[in-house]
Amino acid sequence: MKNDKQHINPGSDKDFMQSLPEIERPFKKSKEDVWSELSDMMDEQETETPIRTIKPQETKVRSLKQIYWAAAAILVLMLSTSAFLRLYTTTVEAGAGQHLTALLPDGSSIELNASSTIKYHPYWWRFNRQVQFEGEGFFKVQKGKSFEVVSSRGKTIVLGTSFNIYSRKNDYKVTCYTGKVRVVSVISGKSADITPNQRAEVIANGSVISKNEELAEETISWMEDKFYFKGTPIQLVFEEIERQYGISIQTKEKLNYLYTGNFTITRQAEDVMKRVCKGLNLNYKKVNGGYLVSKDGLSE
Repeated sequence: MKNDKQHINPGSDKDFMQSLPEIERPFKKSKEDVWSELSDMMDEQETETPIRTIKPQETKVRSLKQIYWAAAAILVLMLSTSAFLRLYTTTVEAGAGQHLTALLPDGSSIELNASSTIKYHPYWWRFNRQVQFEGEGFFKVQKGKSFEVVSSRGKTIVLGTSFNIYSRKNDYKVTCYTGKVRVVSVISGKSADITPNQRAEVIANGSVISKNEELAEETISWMEDKFYFKGTPIQLVFEEIERQYGISIQTKEKLNYLYTGNFTITRQAEDVMKRVCKGLNLNYKKVNGGYLVSKDGLSE
């Protein structure tokens, strides 16, 4: 019996592969080619749309700097405006021989006697009603917040009233006509409250004394161009004549006289000098710009 065995011929494999039908491949490019093309496409996209890297910390610092400088600019503007409003000053001065009326921002008024000055801050008035004052004046104050008149020797505080202040050299006297007034010594801080027809005076040691004013109307007679004196040192009388007429009065020696009398500035200066000097047996002589007064006779 014959055993049949199948023998595979090596050359028959090639023939077999060639005999198979040709199959179409879905990809005609190698994986190296595909990867190369994808890399080129990615490079082109990066070139066309660059990616911007934002640093959060840098952005935050820039924002804070802008806020800081804006706030600083606003602060400087506010401080400059406030300083201007606070420091801007209006001055009203009545010269020798002048009587003036000063109207304040709130409607309060001040009648100024000759050689008197006030200063105030008009743009700051609503926050602080304060007047710097030297000379003599009659105040009519509108009601409102505290009103202060500050002079070299004294301070007057009111809430709504009328009063006269005499502040010249070492004298500080306040006479109340309506309402209530507090007079304070700048030197000691001592004070006194006065009501109508009372007068307060700051004396040399800083004390403040008050008393009834019997001739309150005569105190403000200057507003009607009339001047009354009762036991007044003659030098003060001459100073008032100088202020009202804008002249100079000199004395050859110290005159320790007290004068009681009155004059009106409707009269000529010559008539007033004659009236005052005659009552005290003094002699006077007209010189350039005024008069020279002496106890003895004066030669021409």
